Amino acid sequence: MKPQLKVLKGARSGHTEIFSKSPIALGRHPSSDLQFDPDHDLQVSARHALVVQRDTHWYIRDAGSRNGTFINGHRITIDTKLDDTDQIRLGDATGPVIEVRLVPDGTPSGVKASAQPAPSTEEPTVPIDRAEVRVPRPTAAGRQTEPEDTTHKPETARSSTTSERVRVEVGAQTRKLRALTLVAFVLLAGAATVFVVINQRQNAERRAEVIAIRARTDSLLSAADQVMRDLQGQVEGLEIRLRESHTAVSNLQGELDVAQATGSDAEIQELKSRLDDATQALAYQQAAARVDYSSLVGQNQLAVAMIWAKYADQTVQVGTAFAVRSNALLITNRHVVAGEGGTRRPIEIAVKFADSRQVWRARVLSVSNEVDLAVIQVEGIANEITTIRGFGGRPQQGDPVAIIGFPLGSELPGADDNEFARTTFTAGSVSKILPDMIQFDGYGVQGASGSPIFDRNGNVIAVLYGGEPGSAGRIVYGVPSRYVVQLLNSLP
Repeated sequence: MKPQLKVLKGARSGHTEIFSKSPIALGRHPSSDLQFDPDHDLQVSARHALVVQRDTHWYIRDAGSRNGTFINGHRITIDTKLDDTDQIRLGDATGPVIEVRLVPDGTPSGVKASAQPAPSTEEPTVPIDRAEVRVPRPTAAGRQTEPEDTTHKPETARSSTTSERVRVEVGAQTRKLRALTLVAFVLLAGAATVFVVINQRQNAERRAEVIAIRARTDSLLSAADQVMRDLQGQVEGLEIRLRESHTAVSNLQGELDVAQATGSDAEIQELKSRLDDATQALAYQQAAARVDYSSLVGQNQLAVAMIWAKYADQTVQVGTAFAVRSNALLITNRHVVAGEGGTRRPIEIAVKFADSRQVWRARVLSVSNEVDLAVIQVEGIANEITTIRGFGGRPQQGDPVAIIGFPLGSELPGADDNEFARTTFTAGSVSKILPDMIQFDGYGVQGASGSPIFDRNGNVIAVLYGGEPGSAGRIVYGVPSRYVVQLLNSLP
């Protein structure tokens, strides 16, 4: 037996083909044995699936498609045997559907001809010649007389001369009218031709632009697939954002393909703008994923500490600090140790460094009047401590970053617990740069305030102090590192 594949749903609905070869490639790529429409069957990958023969049986295999392959509504992950009348769906519920029929080996292979349309039963339309009708004139008594003969009879010479002048004038006017009509027709035809040429050129330019966009996004999506495979869960938050951006780019590309065929120019431009933003975000995240984070974290995390500030009303503010000098001088946020306005005075400050059980007492040394920064001094440490590598230069939009801190620090072991302080590492990227603030695509919630934000070289470029409401901690803000340098230089 050999497979007959009939497309039940999709742009090629009704197409039926019988195959004798194995494997049978299904996809939008021109080399596919059963090719789907590259502009409309957008759920189908370029090389989506293979139908293969083993012994006397036929099987379906997903070829690493983006949207999956389904047999009778169930997604397949391994080679799955095909039975007569099985239905293959390529992609989600909107994707093309193929019916499988197993036919005898003697059945001719190739495209199966579709049924011819039934002959028309309508009678042919026969034009009716207009016959000359002569209408009798009624007499006063109601009797009919012979029809009036409308033929012109000879008249006087004067009448003939007048009629001749009228005929000549009418002829002249008619010739002028015909000339004007011809000119108008030529102009109209020319305008129509120009319109068609311009429209075709615009359509060709739009198609070329969409093809270029598809090529660029396909390349970007392919690179993103490889990056996600390389991550293998090492940076979970970044991997999740990569997958979200990957899906957003794929969906917008599909919407743009559909709009190119049926949508308005405004809709196409709006989709292209959204696709540009989505591809830019995906490109930033891919760059972030290629940083050697294990080395970066290993060099800096021992300089990071969890900090508690206890106030007279028994409230406790938890945050993050990091060492900038070996004599235990740490940077944190002003609102952690002195409140939003910098006027509160904590009755106790405790510090626990990363991977340590030891709790140290600390005091506020200085707070900034300009930005959300403060300097604290840890007391009682006799030896030099690990510090950050240094401060970075000016970051650029899209630069990858790493954030090390204690988000949700209030849910971690307390200052009196004999537990190690474990930092949380987040990979992200620079998404916006303003004069007194840098915005990042990363992660930060309560407890992350004061976390150092590192560039790819391991230098601090900002200090996290807050985030965008409603972003679930995905969009965070940082004080540029130049303010840290100014605050340290102002110390006595």
